[in-house]
Amino acid sequence: MNTVEYHYPVIGRKGTGGVFDRLPIETLEKDHPYQFALFILAFAAIQQRPDALQVMEEPAGTFMEIASIHGRPFIEWAGDRNNDTSTDYSATDKKDTDPVPARFRGYCNHGAVVFPTWHRPYVMLIEQSIGNIADQLAHDIEAKNPHECGVWVKAAKELRFPYWGWAEKDVSENGLPPVLYEDKVEIMAAGGQKQIIDNPLSFFSFVDEIPSDFGDETLRTGQVAYFSKWHRTYRYAVSTANPEGTDLDFIRAFKAGAKDLRNKVAQLFVVNDNEDSALAWDEFSNHTMQLKREMDNYNFGSLEGVHDAVHTLGVGDIHLFQSLKYAYCSNDLGWNWTHDTCRAPQTTPPSILCSSFTIRMWTDLALWEWCYTEYWMESGYEIKGQSYPWTQQLGTYAQVYNAQLLPDGPLQPFRTEQGDYWTSSQARFLHADAYPKYYSYPELAGVKVNQAPMSSDERALARKKIAAYYRFDPQTTAQQVAAPAWTQLPVPDNNHPAVPADHAVIPEYRTFAVHVKLLEHAFNGSYSFQLYHKGNDNSQLIGTVAVFARPDHSPCKACTLRREAGTVIHGVIPIPPALIESIMKSNADGETVATFDQTLTLSYPIYSRFSSGLRTLRSGPVRSYSVFPLPGVSVMLITGMITDPLTYVSFPTRV
Repeated sequence: MNTVEYHYPVIGRKGTGGVFDRLPIETLEKDHPYQFALFILAFAAIQQRPDALQVMEEPAGTFMEIASIHGRPFIEWAGDRNNDTSTDYSATDKKDTDPVPARFRGYCNHGAVVFPTWHRPYVMLIEQSIGNIADQLAHDIEAKNPHECGVWVKAAKELRFPYWGWAEKDVSENGLPPVLYEDKVEIMAAGGQKQIIDNPLSFFSFVDEIPSDFGDETLRTGQVAYFSKWHRTYRYAVSTANPEGTDLDFIRAFKAGAKDLRNKVAQLFVVNDNEDSALAWDEFSNHTMQLKREMDNYNFGSLEGVHDAVHTLGVGDIHLFQSLKYAYCSNDLGWNWTHDTCRAPQTTPPSILCSSFTIRMWTDLALWEWCYTEYWMESGYEIKGQSYPWTQQLGTYAQVYNAQLLPDGPLQPFRTEQGDYWTSSQARFLHADAYPKYYSYPELAGVKVNQAPMSSDERALARKKIAAYYRFDPQTTAQQVAAPAWTQLPVPDNNHPAVPADHAVIPEYRTFAVHVKLLEHAFNGSYSFQLYHKGNDNSQLIGTVAVFARPDHSPCKACTLRREAGTVIHGVIPIPPALIESIMKSNADGETVATFDQTLTLSYPIYSRFSSGLRTLRSGPVRSYSVFPLPGVSVMLITGMITDPLTYVSFPTRV
């Protein structure tokens, strides 16, 4: 048994008198000025900014320490000092010592079934650190301003880490709220006064010096990412040693990608009731998937895939690495590749600076586990009687590579109040019977995630409402499309053997998406696949699949193994029905409607288990096209027919 020298337990906002919602950052700023002020002041304090209030006492709770858990520098977190790693470390074992120990690459679990569960105590940690400081500040303010007694302390107790709703429908028009990028922010001060201070959500400055393992990156274009010289973080950095600041072009990027993000979130809630529990969790939880058979893929996308897209949009690219545009049939679809080496989440410590972006997806985790309580990682998965374990292929600081992942296995470096490591089982759920976390989220589509569902019918109806909230509503959409443009789509009648007895086929309507498989280490770093619609006058972004990867020279031993093994990232880009209709109309000759083959602008033989949220019937093989000159890249159009339940006693499922 390991001898623990010191640990800083992750208990969230225990002791604050109840469970309170994490609020949208705009709501916090507008409607809860005291909470917002405490959040900004406390965030600045844990960042140890020179102009911030000096109230930080616990080293493990500083922003630098918490953020470095997620990447560089590869050091042991101050909140989990451990003198003995003999249980899985050997000084004579090359997997631990040659050339660089696999364990020394940070703790973060990406590309694994514990991706969602590991991040839950992680975000609770920064929520706890900020909340503890907010408590101190509130007591100090009220002590000096007795006439405000009960206002600030109450606000501090109710404060939870806010998020930005990047999947909301107004983002494509409005972009980001200014509080996420402006260098100054106005907050409430004691006595009802207003105060303008440096904004800790805009950027992070290193406290002392830049970590020694931060080296410059020279790109193939000759541009340089000056990581060894940048004393602060940037989004969409300019290739110079002294950038003036963040390039606000990333706001435009978020606007362009907002609808795709919304569609991606919708697809997470169209999984059937009768799928294999472990396989469904695998595809939802991470972008890699360890399934042994392609036919077991559900093609509804993953939470980590959404995470990757948000990070790519929010952090930005230093330059356009390579542009490959292809036309298929009617020149309707094309794509670009972008290479993203200047990315804060992995190459600079302040990954939590992006938390106001990515924390939104943990609302999706809370909603998803509420809707799909039966889907879980289990101890592995089974195919034809053969059991397969889940593994952490990358390894972490506390795990050797290919360590088995279990529901009750440790989520290092986060410890509970009892001194044990958090487990994935403990990280599940937010309701009263779950391991306490002391936070919830505002109600969405009738769902309050800290209140357990009462029945499967309630969960099914919630899935329908959530999917519709995020723009997946095939019953309504089928009534809105122009009928002549869809009449050539092959759809079976209700007598088809795949149609359930209690379902009816939605006639002349199908769903479409592009499924993408990309090599993780194709471009010596991170990159993204962008799918475009090539119109007559301009190109419109349909969606993105992002890939996070370290450069080839990274000291990460496990990354080298993954590169040699050719690890593949999976992503899904839903195609909006309006675009499908436009393509069909443009492919028609003016007198007749387009045929099904004419509609398919790129396609591969399909085993279409694309999740429509309703029953989706398998489509047969369709025309194939040669797509990319890059090995390991696969792009295929997946399409499904939809059936509608005759009654809504239960939510429709998919074949």
